This record gives sequence, C-alpha cells and structure tokens, in this order.
Amino acid sequence: MKTIFTKLTIVTSCIFTALYANAEEITSPAHSQNQPAEISKAAAINEPTTTNEPSFNFYGELGVGGHSALEGDDKGRYSDGTYIEAGLEMEMGNWFGLLYAEGWTVQVDGEGNPWATGHGWGGFEGGVNRAYVGYRTDDKTEIIVGRNDSSLDDVQWWGDATVEYGYTVPNTRDLNLAVKVQNLEGKLRYSVSAAPEGKFDEDDALVNFGKYDRYADKYTYAAMANGYVQYDLLEDLTLLGGAEVTDGAGEMVLVGAEYKNVAARVWHHTDQGTDTSEGTETGFMASTWYEASQGVYLSAGYNYANNELETAEDEVTSYVNAGVWWEYGGGKFATAMDSKFYLSNDTSDSDNQVFIMQYFYW
Repeated sequence: MKTIFTKLTIVTSCIFTALYANAEEITSPAHSQNQPAEISKAAAINEPTTTNEPSFNFYGELGVGGHSALEGDDKGRYSDGTYIEAGLEMEMGNWFGLLYAEGWTVQVDGEGNPWATGHGWGGFEGGVNRAYVGYRTDDKTEIIVGRNDSSLDDVQWWGDATVEYGYTVPNTRDLNLAVKVQNLEGKLRYSVSAAPEGKFDEDDALVNFGKYDRYADKYTYAAMANGYVQYDLLEDLTLLGGAEVTDGAGEMVLVGAEYKNVAARVWHHTDQGTDTSEGTETGFMASTWYEASQGVYLSAGYNYANNELETAEDEVTSYVNAGVWWEYGGGKFATAMDSKFYLSNDTSDSDNQVFIMQYFYW
C-alpha cells in the first residue's frame, strides 16, 4: 500500500552482486499490498536533512473494499480487504526512524472459520509492521536496524504496474529484527538486508486483537539475507537483479528490466514448498500502463509461475489482469479496480476475480 501511482515501476535484467559496503520502498502504482501513501511518504525519509532539529511526519491510509469471485463456489461473494495503516517518521540530522502500524478486518463464516467469503466479520488483526532507526551518511548511504521489510520486499512489485493482482514473488518480506544497508541515489542503486532466525509469534505480541489474530506469526522466518542492485543503463531503461539466501529454505534469483512504461521480471526459487510439499518455482511477469488522463492510469499484466513439487502434483499458475487507478483530490483519494482471468494452461483451479477499493490518504 502506498501513494501516487505506486507501482509506476521498475524492473529488470541485471546481475545481482552482493555489494556490502554502503548499502524502503520503490514507487510502483498501487497494489492493495503495495498502495500509494506509504511509498511516497517513505521516500521522504531519504531526503537529505540540513538541520539537527528533530522533525516528525504523521501519515496514513485507509482502504475500504475487497474482492469477489466471478465463478466457482464463491461466485458473487464479497471477500473483504478493508485495512488501515499509519506511520510516524522522525528525522534529526543524519538520523531517522519510522514507527508504522497496520490492521485489517477478519471475516468468518457461520461456524467461526476465519477468512471465509460472503459472511460476517470476526474481529480485527494487526500490529506494528515497522519500528526502526537509521543513519544516513553524507554520500546517502543508509544503515537501518530494527523491525523492517527486507530489501527484496522493497522491490516486491518491481515491473508490476497493475493495481492489485500481480503475482507475489516468493521472497522473505517483513522481518522482526534486521539490518539493512542501502544507497538509493544515482544511476546505480542497491540494498542489502540480513536477519537472524525469527521466532516471533503471537505469544510474543504486546497486543492481540482477538482469537483470529495471527499477525505476529509472519515474523517467524529462517535466517536469511537478500538484496538487489538496480542500474539506469539509459535514460528510459532500468535494469535490476536480486537474490535471496535462506537457512535451509532455498535460494532465489530475480532479474528484470523496465523501458518507459513496459516492464518484465523473471525469477527462480530453489525451494518453494508448503507444509506438505517441496519443490522449485520459476516465474515470469510482464506489465504495462498508460496514463489515459491526469490521475487516471490503465494497466495490464501477464503472470506465470511453474511450481515443480516433490511430494505433490506440479502446478502452473497463469493469468492476465487489467485494471484502472484513479487518483484525485490532490492525492488524498484514489479509486481502484482490477480483474484477474486465468488462462487455459493454468492448473491451479483458481477462480477469476474482480477487485474494487476506495483509498483515503492523510
């Protein structure tokens, strides 16, 4: 979730190098997972500071809406995607920090099973997503420590200009305790992050929102390191390469390229399994966007992922999505729509869907 056409994006064919000396979010038009407000605001944290007086910036966003299946058992049922987020940025000289919280509604069916469509609401789930401090050197290198997103999560939607339904690349995302080193200035930009094994779960959470709240469990990860390099080869051509290594959970490589308003990315993960299966995932995504009028963006994408599993049947996910992003009120409001249609080579047995959301930013 972030602001302005937040997935206007970046993508990539480049070699990932583990640049270690010198090392939050990229602009990409709007996923409900990657929506405008947070991105443009978080970008402000990278602006040079010329005073040692502390400064604060409070911002946030509210999204009201969700999804509905166009076929299958859940055809016509509403799946809620309502959420709220807010962050407090702090800067003083070369030091900066961010405290960011998020929450969303939890749906339940008549028997109390969570995340069912077309029924009622069973409460609220959420927590503190980011809590970190950082130091920015005079050459714009940033060292960040605390609860953070991984470097590859910063480029999660690189090359995906569509509103909501772009395929999620299988990299590690939110980290309970991590160190990130990055420099996002100039033609060559990079970011590297590393974290020890995460064992943070609901028992460690300071606040629980109800019996369905499982927010804290997302910070339970194996030890990992990931990062990316992006390079502006030409004025309108940006390349990117990234990689991730985890302790016992495989490795991933990612490359991509963006030229003007067309972008593509390719990735391969050596161990993209579930609780009952292990295997590899190889994926490809391409997207494009067009500014139909001021603040109105049309977008379309193709998404493909091949999961070759060791203890289950192989699965192919293949679909196209297309939508519109309309931003108005000086960036205070946005209305979004996206649609997803699976192709004949898809074996995931998923339903075609539509997504509609109204956003409010402050």
